[in-house]
Order: sequence, then C-alpha cells, then structure tokens
Amino acid sequence: MNFFEVAFFIVFCAAFVFFIAYLVHLAKLGDKILQETASRLGGKRDLLGRYVISKNGSKYWYTYSSPGKNNPSVLKVTIPCSSRGEFAVVLESEFDKTAKKLGFSSELQTGDKDFDANYYILSDTVDFARIYFQSTEKRELIKKIYDIGFNNIKHDGKTVEIIWIGFEKNGLSTTLITETADCLFGLSKTLPDYFADQMLLGIPRMRFKTITAYTIPSLTLFAAAIAWFWIVKYPPLDNFAIFIRSLLLSIPLFILYIVAVGFAIRGRAASHKDFVKIVGISTIAFLLFANNSFILINGLKDFNKPAIHNTVVTSKYLTRHKNSTTYHIIVSSWRSGHNMEEFTITGNIYNRIEQGKTEAIFVTKPGALGFEWVVSKEFKKVK
Repeated sequence: MNFFEVAFFIVFCAAFVFFIAYLVHLAKLGDKILQETASRLGGKRDLLGRYVISKNGSKYWYTYSSPGKNNPSVLKVTIPCSSRGEFAVVLESEFDKTAKKLGFSSELQTGDKDFDANYYILSDTVDFARIYFQSTEKRELIKKIYDIGFNNIKHDGKTVEIIWIGFEKNGLSTTLITETADCLFGLSKTLPDYFADQMLLGIPRMRFKTITAYTIPSLTLFAAAIAWFWIVKYPPLDNFAIFIRSLLLSIPLFILYIVAVGFAIRGRAASHKDFVKIVGISTIAFLLFANNSFILINGLKDFNKPAIHNTVVTSKYLTRHKNSTTYHIIVSSWRSGHNMEEFTITGNIYNRIEQGKTEAIFVTKPGALGFEWVVSKEFKKVK
C-alpha cells in the first residue's frame, strides 16, 4: 500500500469510529418519555436526534434539550414550510414598545388590537409578513400556541418552528404534540405570494446594512486577535497605563461607529435588538483593537537601544484556577517612582527561583510611545 492508500484507510477508519461513537452518544441521549411519546404517535427517532412523526403524508418532528449548568431545557416542534419569506413572533416587551415610541424600530401592525398589543412581529420580508398576518386564522393559531406555553415562533423560509424555553419534560404528552402540530400545519398552509425584490442573494435587502454593521466590529475583533500573537513579543511594564492611553483612540471611534450604525439600521422591527448586540460586540472589539495596536506600535516601532537592569527576586507566589496554575514573581524595581515589578513566569523557572537569592536580569526598551517594555529576562542564583 502506498502513502495515499494508507492515509485514506486511516481517515476512513477514523470516520467510521466517529460515526459509531456518535450513534452511541445519541442512544445515551435517548429518553424514555420522549421515545414513548413518539411511539404512541407512530414516530421514531432519527440520526439527528429528532423524533419524527408522519401525519396525512406530511412529516413534523420535535426535539428536547435537557437543562445544563447555564442553559434551560428547551422543547422544539418543527414542520417543513417552504416559502421566500421569513418572520418571528415573540411576546412584546417594554423594550420593544419603547423602541417603537422613539421611532428607532418599526413593526408591522395587523389591525388586530389584541394581537398587536401583546405580540411583536420580527420580519425583514415585510410584504410577505403583511399579507401572511392579515389572516385571522393564523393570528388565532399563534395566540393558541402561546396559550399552550410556547414562547417563540420562527419561520426561516424552510420550516416553521415553535420553541418552549424552560419546558419540564414530565409535561410532554401526545396531546401536547398533536395540538401544537395541528397549529403548525395551519400556519404552514396558504402562504402568500412573495415580492421578489425584497431578496438579494437569498438575503432580505433590509438586512444587508445590519449584516455590515455586525461585520465591521467582528473583523475588528479578528484583527485584534491576530495582533495579540504579535504583541506577546513586546510586553509593556504598565499594561493599564497603555490601555488608558488607547482609550483616546477607541472611545472616539466607538462613538462615531455606534452613531453611524444607529442611523443606518433604524427602521426595521429588530433594529433595537440588533443595535444592543452590535454595541456589545463593538465595545469589546474597539477596546481590544486599540489596546493591542498601541502595544504593537510601542514595541514594533521602537528603534532605541536596549538597557540592562540587574535586580533581585524578592518574593514569589502562585494562583490556582480550576484547570491551571499561574506563577508570579516580584522583583525590586529599577524605575524611578516604583518599588517593585511583578511578572508571570513558567512553572519550571518558578521552581528554580529562591526568594532573595535569585538575581533577575531584565533587558528593556523605552517604547516608541513611551511605555517601557521587556525584551528579555534571565534568572541566576546569587553567588
């Protein structure tokens, strides 16, 4: 067998083992209540972990996720529904109402006062949604789904899915599944014609500005992460001081960007929800990017001669975390106005250091932006 045949055989075996492990994992995830409910409805569990049921030649399925440490349990019931529109319906919050009053977000109104007062329609295919929600039957079905206990309804152009966050598994029954499935069948029939000019490359045109607004801080965050691999070569002695200086760049950029985003994405039903997320991502992205850029420039553009400093390790200590240990040393400072300097080191070096008996030799440079940084450090036992 040549190299490629051996490689193919190894990959095939690995894939086979992974597939078997996946099947075993699914089997372990199987739950008696979920399986018995599906069996009573004539359904069964597929390889994706869905409990698939057929009714009058049409399929629908449900899934259940057990609660985790930081995640609630979730029940989802889904039915295929092909269209060229999309929407989501959630309970209207005070945040939604405030955004509408301020004119930042604009929601489709159905004319049904009870429905409009309690539910919030999120859609970027507005013409599709406008005609869809003109149906009294569909609005009543949505009300019924919420009365049952579900708290989210989504249509992505491929399926209609209803979600119950915090669902107690013992509450699962054939009655619950069939009742919600009947509602889903009603929601998936008689879909309106679609106005094709609202789509571009399969994406609603209204969403392009929002996608761009997410993309810019995401790329900025990616650039900050790339810069991190460089800045480890130029560690400043005063990380906090350089961070404060970087705020002179990050804060103005952040404010300008957020104001621009606010004007660009307003007018959609989900504008306020997206705006909050973009603010969160942008805050992290611009702060990290400016800070990492300052550290990089401070070291990369520093063409000054290095200085050598001899000092002594005065103390050492370690901090333990759940899965790791960090090793610290404190040395007498060579800088005016500073009594000591603290550094993190590897475990091997930490074990060789003796307090008051180990000499530390630091090579530093003043920094292109005036922030002294460490070129190298060496430790020797005092003779």
